[in-house]
Amino acid sequence: MKSKDIPLYGLVLGGGVSARMGTDKALLNYHGQPQRDYVFALLEKFCDRVYHSINAQAIPDDRTIKDIHPFQGPLNGILSAFNYREDVAWITVPVDMPFVDESVIQFLMGHRDFTKVATCFYDSDDKLPEPLLTIWEPSCAVLLQAFYKEGKTSPRDFLKIANIKLLRVPDKKALTNINTPEDFDELSGFK
Repeated sequence: MKSKDIPLYGLVLGGGVSARMGTDKALLNYHGQPQRDYVFALLEKFCDRVYHSINAQAIPDDRTIKDIHPFQGPLNGILSAFNYREDVAWITVPVDMPFVDESVIQFLMGHRDFTKVATCFYDSDDKLPEPLLTIWEPSCAVLLQAFYKEGKTSPRDFLKIANIKLLRVPDKKALTNINTPEDFDELSGFK
């Protein structure tokens, strides 16, 4: 299979237990619907298939991939997705980045490097990889498993040592994380 023929699947990272927010971040409404539904529909425009990554959340959709490892965090979702299909590339988008839109996804996909294990943006400080808004190539599935077997669970730490393509996001606003009620309140005029 040629690299450009590798299917691209989408994974909506559901936000975990949302302890700081005090409510499920996936259900927050920024675009007239729960954020998990917005991200799902956004990814459907670009991906062959899209799934919700879940740990304990109940999602009324049959396209879910449940975390299979005994730890909390986004790496569990990414590993679980590759456990489901390791022959596809996965683009991950978290529910707590409400400014990710079609232009951001198009930019990421347009600069994708199939020869690297992942393509991602620098974080909002322009220093480290932003692991949650990333295209993960099938070639990183085995590497991620080995990383986890060493007791490591940070996708950012993985990206810091991996052969990746790093991009500068066209608009840093896209990387804004909404993690607390105060963050959410600051966006009251967003709609």
